[in-house]
Amino acid sequence: MTVSVIWGLAAVFNAAFVAFFALYTEAHDRAVDRSESTGAFDPSQLLPHDAALWVVAHAALGLLVVLDGVGIALSVRSLRVRVGRSGRAPVRVER
Repeated sequence: MTVSVIWGLAAVFNAAFVAFFALYTEAHDRAVDRSESTGAFDPSQLLPHDAALWVVAHAALGLLVVLDGVGIALSVRSLRVRVGRSGRAPVRVER
């Protein structure tokens, strides 16, 4: 039961981070287009704190990939340990 709750929370976090990244990218692109549409570059049309938002958006996406990888690796490891303990099938883990 707890494993399914953890994977459910991971799916919610995945959706939230991907939505944040998509919304940030769209807002950034529109702000850049708006600042360049007047013929002269107008920096007042850009997003405030754009560099910090860029770092946060990309860091969130990077952490999402890392956490998903760790979660999958831990799930595979716990499955191998569980199958090995049950005696159903011998599992060889080579290092």
